[in-house]
Amino acid sequence: MTPVRIIEGSRKLDPVSERNLAVRRFSALAAAVREHEAKVRRREYQMRPQDQALYRRLRQICGDV
Repeated sequence: MTPVRIIEGSRKLDPVSERNLAVRRFSALAAAVREHEAKVRRREYQMRPQDQALYRRLRQICGDV
């Protein structure tokens, strides 16, 4: 996964740009959580219940099955 860099300045963004920025941030967060989930699944020990709940909630929010 490629790191995402978001550099904010003091410039005021229009509503569409603010929404696009929020979408990019959420997408980056979702990708990071999915990457973490995949790493945890490859380990030999069992996932913690709170991690499973987080992954399940992310899938619900993103509309994944």
